[in-house]
Amino acid sequence: MPLVLLTAACSGSDSAPATVGTVASVKVTIPTSGAPTLDFTSPMRFTTTGSKIVSAGPGTGPAVERSSLVTVKYLGVNATDQGPIGDNWTSGPDTFYVNSVVKGFTDGLLGKHAGDEVLITVPSRDAFGDTGNVQSTVRPGDSVIFVVDITSVAPVERLPKTVPTLTYDAAGNPAKFVAGDSVTQDPKELGVYPVIKGDGPAVKVGDTVTVNYFGQLYPDKAVFNAWTGQPLTAKLGASQVIDGWDQGLLGQTVGSRLVLVVPPDLAYKDKKQPGIPANSTLIFAIQILSVN
Repeated sequence: MPLVLLTAACSGSDSAPATVGTVASVKVTIPTSGAPTLDFTSPMRFTTTGSKIVSAGPGTGPAVERSSLVTVKYLGVNATDQGPIGDNWTSGPDTFYVNSVVKGFTDGLLGKHAGDEVLITVPSRDAFGDTGNVQSTVRPGDSVIFVVDITSVAPVERLPKTVPTLTYDAAGNPAKFVAGDSVTQDPKELGVYPVIKGDGPAVKVGDTVTVNYFGQLYPDKAVFNAWTGQPLTAKLGASQVIDGWDQGLLGQTVGSRLVLVVPPDLAYKDKKQPGIPANSTLIFAIQILSVN
């Protein structure tokens, strides 16, 4: 994931007086080859996030949601001094979950499709806020501008009716599994259900994987591990995770999100754990971030 899109501390300086602008205040030119160019009067700041499609794609395929896995090329510019804050336009694209980057970038892409080229203007509060970003010399209070070429939006697969539905919070993170009338009440076998297919390498026995995950008592009982954004790293096949994970993650690819239904004999069996009674069936949403 491009680090420039992540919030990071910066020792910044006082912001210069700036004109209040909107997405209409920025002119973007996207050539057939090479990076885009931006024309605007700096210093400029924005009070709300704005976006517009500069060049529309076919409008087909899934629209970007907060939980989407996207592949994009982008150019980022500081609206205060027109300084560069990130550019993968010629070296990219990069693939990441759209809700894992700064809020304004995410908001600006919502509802867009693969093939769209999008201009996004982002106020400080929706970008790097009062800390700035040391990797890209964004000072506290600086507004930023992005031009984004959406290469692809991964389709989200629907879970079978026999599996609880995964719901998401306002930020697009897994929030709760909800059981419908057709859900299997006492599954005896491991269930592996890919929701989003990543395009990274496949997980093998002995690999060290880094994941984000959400855990709940099956089918829709208490949540024992909320989605915190704090990754877990473990080696598969080394008794560092439950058997259901050792088996269910094999063959899955980096960037994928999957649901695992794990019966007691592949989880903690008759051993009680914090928040998990003995002989519990568990259900997880797992996002594979990397593998080594």
